[in-house]
Amino acid sequence: MQTTLKTLNAAEGRVGGYLVVWGSHHQRDLQGEYFTRNTELGLNWYDKRPVLYHHGLDGNLKAAVIGTIDTLLADETGVWAEAQLDLRQRYVRTVQKLVDKGVLGWSSGSLPHLVQVADDGQIKRWPIVEGSLTPAPAEPRRTDVHTLKSAYEALGLDMARLEIDENTIGKGTARRAPTGEIHMHDEETTTLTEPRKRLPVGSADDALKRITVSSPYDTMGAMDLLHGYMLLRSTKHFHGVSEPFANALAHKVRKEGLSAIKGDELSYSTQAAFGDEWVPDLWSAQIWQRARLENAILPLFQSVEMPSNPFELPIEGTDPTVYFVPETADEDHLTLGSGNPIPDSKVGSGKVQLAAKKLALRVGFSSELVEDAVVPVLNIYREQAVRAITDSIDYVLLNGDTASSGNINKDGGTPDATDRYMAFNGLRKLPLVTTAANAQDAAGAPTLALLRQTRFKMAAKYAARPADLAWIVDGGTYAKFLGMSEFLTMEKAGPAATALTGQIGYADGAPVIVSAEMPLSDGDDGKVNSSTPANNTKGTALCVYRPGWFVGYRRRIAVSVDYLPYYDSYQLTATVRLAFVNFDNDVAAALYNVTV
Repeated sequence: MQTTLKTLNAAEGRVGGYLVVWGSHHQRDLQGEYFTRNTELGLNWYDKRPVLYHHGLDGNLKAAVIGTIDTLLADETGVWAEAQLDLRQRYVRTVQKLVDKGVLGWSSGSLPHLVQVADDGQIKRWPIVEGSLTPAPAEPRRTDVHTLKSAYEALGLDMARLEIDENTIGKGTARRAPTGEIHMHDEETTTLTEPRKRLPVGSADDALKRITVSSPYDTMGAMDLLHGYMLLRSTKHFHGVSEPFANALAHKVRKEGLSAIKGDELSYSTQAAFGDEWVPDLWSAQIWQRARLENAILPLFQSVEMPSNPFELPIEGTDPTVYFVPETADEDHLTLGSGNPIPDSKVGSGKVQLAAKKLALRVGFSSELVEDAVVPVLNIYREQAVRAITDSIDYVLLNGDTASSGNINKDGGTPDATDRYMAFNGLRKLPLVTTAANAQDAAGAPTLALLRQTRFKMAAKYAARPADLAWIVDGGTYAKFLGMSEFLTMEKAGPAATALTGQIGYADGAPVIVSAEMPLSDGDDGKVNSSTPANNTKGTALCVYRPGWFVGYRRRIAVSVDYLPYYDSYQLTATVRLAFVNFDNDVAAALYNVTV
């Protein structure tokens, strides 16, 4: 945003720049929001407004008024602001030098209870109550009520317009602009309307201190500290984390670039909570991001957010018909009826239904563990929780089967109602059961000829597009792929020979993905034998047409930690609501009974 300041008169301390820049739904700020010319800014509320440094958060200047905004003019670019700096103040000369170097920008401030933001991110109401000179990326922010009261009292300004009362102080949530509709959601643990800025620390004064990193947490990442904060927050006598913990978490979050935090700008809260609300949601969001990046199977497919459950997803249907037609040469042809030389046809349409199913885990922690050894065990417990829920997403996408008998995961047995693969039908079931003609018996080691034979079990319109395909294999089958003569030596595969690289990235142009969630199976039909587990010695190579599958999510991974006083223990729960569907029954093929 074009909010860099410039000096207008160095001797008099005059500075100017755009305090607000108009945006659009294509030009948003760091928070996904934007101003328009229709935004109510309250420009006529006051003749002058205070100028703060970094919204009063600087450890030296704090809430000191360093100048006065005396000019606010709206034009085609935004709102131009000019201010007179108070050169008598101790630090203002230093601030003026930073302005001359072009490293400071305007950042407009408003009070949370006065702000209205539409669901699409358009800022409907943002009464400008102060302007700050900040070295951080210049964005608008919600100003602390205590800081603003101090600044307005220093300038002798009437605060009646600001609607500040005892109920306002301590609240940091902006009102959303009414849209005429109320949407009901069941994502109670993941919806975050106004994230806050600071963790709850022992006293309000700690929030104004500069961030430093304390050595006990140097070896830990942001995810570890977020998990630890959730445990500590659930303790019986929680009054905020220590300043070193809060500083370390803020530093690690910023360093790792976690986008869910709004640490510098826009949604600053009052001193009551310092960002307490966004911690579980941030951790949940990062688990989902990690699943999208590190899982083997989930990232292969398109994903859609489900506005309802179930949700009808429109897909392409049959194409219109193309005809060979004669030249238009007669008036009888000038009609839309049957006399027209170009026969009409229709464009087919279709839809598939996404029905979200819930996966969940629950882990217990003793009160003593949280109190006595929270730091040493954070890495272990966090890694286990994250790995379990993300691995299960891949597992159900691959192995899902809702059948109560003949289940591909428990052939010869009866699945339990809570078995995770009972959520929905997945990739393996389509070629092994639903479209059995797409299954190929290897009856031995894999060869390139067998892979091609399996691949072209699918319709040619899918099989002939290797860039849209993917092979998913178990570890044993992957080892056999490495030994295939077609990939082994340089004379066959050149510099990509597996004898040189130790890996195989592609088979006939389609990526080869190794998944620990692909089970060994019985050689007879590719299913997992529950009656005689010792028979599960054969591998499977699954070829999928990726655009033919859709992942829908009604609730991304949500995490919470609760203290149960009657057990003196803690319960961590993680849930996710997913749907998985294919748009036809010819978008996967399987090579089973592979000797590994």
